[in-house]
This record gives sequence, C-alpha cells and structure tokens, in this order.
Amino acid sequence: MSFEKDEEMVGGFPLHYHINQWDTPKESTKAFAKFVNNNLLNSKNILDLGAGTGASTAYLAKKAPNVNFVASDYADRCIEIGKDILAEKNINNLTFELLDWNNLQPTSKYDGIISMQTLSWLPDAKKPLENIFQKLKPNWIAMTSLFYEGDISCKIEVNQHSVNHKMPYNIYSLKEIERICVTHDYILKKSDKFVINIDIPKNSNPDRMSTYTRDIINESGEQKEKLQISGPLLMPWYMILIEKE
Repeated sequence: MSFEKDEEMVGGFPLHYHINQWDTPKESTKAFAKFVNNNLLNSKNILDLGAGTGASTAYLAKKAPNVNFVASDYADRCIEIGKDILAEKNINNLTFELLDWNNLQPTSKYDGIISMQTLSWLPDAKKPLENIFQKLKPNWIAMTSLFYEGDISCKIEVNQHSVNHKMPYNIYSLKEIERICVTHDYILKKSDKFVINIDIPKNSNPDRMSTYTRDIINESGEQKEKLQISGPLLMPWYMILIEKE
C-alpha cells in the first residue's frame, strides 16, 4: 500500500508521520518496548490510547505475540488507515477501536494501558489520567511524553501558521504526575529519560514542527548530551510507568 506524503493532518500530525513508522519504527518506540517489556509479558490485554494509525502498537504486538493489543484513537481517519495497513501485515494479536480518551466506558478487561507521544498533546494531564484510573482501573500504565523532573509544568500552544494548525505541546512535572497518581491509589513506579542515540538532521523548512538533534560538547571536546528540538522547543522526552498500589 502506498500513500502520498501530502500535508493532510491526521491526529495532529501530517499523514506521512504516521505511515512511515510502520516500516521504520522510531528509536523512542524501540526504547519504550524495552522499558515496558516485563509488564507486557505479564499481561493478557493491553489498550493503547492515542495510537494514531497503530504503528507503534504493532511494533509492541510483534514483540509480545501472546498478548492481545487494542490500538485506539479518536480520529476515524487514523483507524481507517491503520486497519488498511494491518490487513497487509501478519500480526494476529492487534485490533483497532475508535475511542475517545475523554469519553471512556467503564471496563476491567485491560491489564495495562499504554500511550506513546500523546499526553503532552492533550489540554492537561490530570483529567486524562483520572479517566484511566476511574474508568479502566488497570494494573499498570506506561507512557512516553514530555516531562520535567522538577515541580514545574508548562502549558504550551504551538501555532504552525503556515498550515493554520494549533495544538498543545505541554510539559508536565513528574512530581505533579506523582501527586495525581497517589490520589487514586496508584504510584509513579519509575521514570526514565529517553536518550536518543542517533543524529537527526534539521528540516530545511523552519515553518513546520520537526524534530532534530544537537550535541552539547564539553570543554574537552567530548559529547556531553544529545538534545532533541522541534521548531523552537526543547523536547524533554521521558518514559514513565505507573502501577496500582
């Protein structure tokens, strides 16, 4: 199946952003698979909230073939594309469901909830997390998003004027996430900063959000850290694991 790399926006990102990941998984997806591996292998049913076209869910499903995965998203177009692509793949433990994170129906069928690169693109963190705690009541939740280790959160709205598109790029305090969890008898079990190990060149178009990397070099000329940047923003990616007390 082929798709034109047009400027159609699906789930807040260009269509090709979703499609390419089916054949070329992101380094963050690979790192997340290792981060959450033990939880995956000890679960039967896992729901991915905000899965887009399901590329990252599919990667995890192949890593844990005995686990049933549901890739969900609120966008009809994402589900439609995901189902079309899945039909050409040999992945038998993945299904799709049209699902609004803000309108979850009570169920206890999921052992674990995952969400990759979604929470920071929602208006806030508290309500989405509480929806999971109260409606789904999973044993564990694992996410990748933009977090800060200190007790500071940032509400950011990015306006890509060239395509007339606005969306949040929020950075949430890990300490605030921990407080939200405790209120609902969950704990923030661990948080690992995602350290990228490849170079990503800067996009030639400065008018679009697109991640690239820059190295911080110390006085000895050695690499100290590799930063991820998108447009004008530093992208502090973390992987977090929340477990029921």
